[in-house]
Amino acid sequence: MEKSTGMILAHAGEEYDQYYNAIVPPIFMNSLNIFPTVDAYYDSDKRDRHTYCYGRVQNPTVRILEEKINELEKGAETYVFSSGMAAATAAVLSACKSGGHVVCVRTAYGPLKDFLQNYCREHMNIRTTLIDGDDPMEMEEALTEETQLLVLESPSSVVFHVQDIERAAEAAHKKGALVYIDNTFCTPIYQNPIEMGADFVMHTASKYLGGHSDLIGGSLTVKDPALGKKVRIMREQLGSIIGPMEGWLMMRGLRTLEVRVKEHAKTALAIAQYLEGHTKVRKVYYTGLASHPQRELIIKQQSGHTGLLSFELESTTEQAKTFCQALKIFKIGVSWGGYESLVTMPYARETEENARKMGAGQNVIRIHCGLEGTKALMDDLEQAFQKVFR
Repeated sequence: MEKSTGMILAHAGEEYDQYYNAIVPPIFMNSLNIFPTVDAYYDSDKRDRHTYCYGRVQNPTVRILEEKINELEKGAETYVFSSGMAAATAAVLSACKSGGHVVCVRTAYGPLKDFLQNYCREHMNIRTTLIDGDDPMEMEEALTEETQLLVLESPSSVVFHVQDIERAAEAAHKKGALVYIDNTFCTPIYQNPIEMGADFVMHTASKYLGGHSDLIGGSLTVKDPALGKKVRIMREQLGSIIGPMEGWLMMRGLRTLEVRVKEHAKTALAIAQYLEGHTKVRKVYYTGLASHPQRELIIKQQSGHTGLLSFELESTTEQAKTFCQALKIFKIGVSWGGYESLVTMPYARETEENARKMGAGQNVIRIHCGLEGTKALMDDLEQAFQKVFR
C-alpha cells in the first residue's frame, strides 16, 4: 500500500520500540556513542542504520528526520545540514571540480551566487554563467562540455519565474552535468524534482519545513546513492550536520507541513487576486494566478502553490518603502515560510537596471502570507494603500 503524505509526515522513519514506545521520538543530545569492543568501534560504519559513532557524522534524531524528507522527495538519500547554505555549498563541492563551469539562474539565492562567483572562482577556478532560466533555448546554449552543475530555483522566490525542470535535466545530463534545484517554495508537497530528473533537491528548512521561525537548517536529497555518499562525506568533513535540537524542531514542523502549506496557499491566492485587481498595483508575481505567463508549465510540474508572492506598485521606490512601513500585521523581515506574515523589498538597494535584469523593478515588494487570517491581511494591505495613496 502506497503511503499517503500524511502517513510519511507522521510516521516515516520512526520505530517506536527503539525508544520505549514513546509516540514522539526523543532528542538524542549525545555527542558520541560507545561500543563493547575495539573492533566494534572500527566496524561501526559497516553495520546497520542503528549503529552510530559520533555526532558530527550522524545522530538518531536526525536520521528519523532524514528518512521523512527522503520519502517525501522520493530520493535515494537525504542529508540534513546546519543551514540551507551549508546544504547548497555541499552540493556544489560534491558536484564540481577545479576548473569547471556552472550554469546558474540569475534569480537563484543571492549567497549561493556569491559563493559561486567569488569563492569558487577565486579558489577553484570555476566559471559561472548566469541565465534567466525561463527560456529553455538560452539554457541549452549556456551548457557546455565543461559544465559540471546546473543550478535552478523553480519557482524563483522574488519574481516567481519557473524553469522547465524535465527539459533542463535532459539538456544538462547530455553534457554530463548534474542538476541542483532549490525546492523551498513548493515543498515536496507540491513538487518533486527528483521525478523530473534533478540530481540534488535542496530546502532551506527555516522556511516551510520548520514552519515556526525557530530554527536554521537545510536538507539535500539526491537521486543517486553514489552521489549521496559524496554528500555524506562532504558533510562529515565540513562538520555541517544539523544539531539534534534543531533536527527535532524540524521534525515537529514536518508533522503539520501539509495542512500549513494548504492554508498559506489559500490565503496567498486570495491576496494575489485582490492585489491584481487593485488600481495602484502594476503587476503581481504569483504562480497560483491564472494570468501567470508560464501557467501551462506550472500546471505540468507543480501540484500547488504556497504563501509567498510579490507585486509592484504604481509608485516610486520611496513610496513603496512607505507602504511597507505602514503595514501593521506584515512585519519587515527577510525570511518566509513561518506562521507569521512578512514583507520586504529585496531589490530596494539595487539599481533599476540590475533589478530589471532579475525580473522586476527596484520597488518590487515581496510578502509572505502567514496564518493570521485572509481578511486580517487584506485589511492590513488596504489600510496601507489608504495611507500612501490617499
